[in-house]
Amino acid sequence: MKENIRIQLSTILLFLAIPSMAVASCGRLTEPMTPEAIAKRITPVGKVEAEGGSGAPVALVSEALGPNAGEDRYKSTCAVCHETGVGGAPKFRNAGDWKPRMADGMDTMLAIAIKGKGAMPPKGTCMQCSDQELKMAIEYMLPK
Repeated sequence: MKENIRIQLSTILLFLAIPSMAVASCGRLTEPMTPEAIAKRITPVGKVEAEGGSGAPVALVSEALGPNAGEDRYKSTCAVCHETGVGGAPKFRNAGDWKPRMADGMDTMLAIAIKGKGAMPPKGTCMQCSDQELKMAIEYMLPK
């Protein structure tokens, strides 16, 4: 019986203590919430600069494409499907596969490469590829 009373009293005290602590802490902010105070708290503390840098933006790799960019992109990404024609992909330099696509023009082929079609996902999974890289890869795959 005494044990039962202790449990009941402990439960009552617990249910009274938690809400009273919550109410007592309401309205207490450690720092003011004025726009000036917030701006001060989120001000950057530093700046990163490369030593000896000119401060000029660095050109992206895709902007400085070399003469073998199409071949390189084909070998690293496109060949997985286009070498054997997986999922209906036109095979590398196969005139029969590419002729109907070439009739649609480069703009259409590039749009398909960018958006994907059928089993080919957008950009053929090369999400970092620029449109220019994709175009060069297509040109490399076309029959000579």
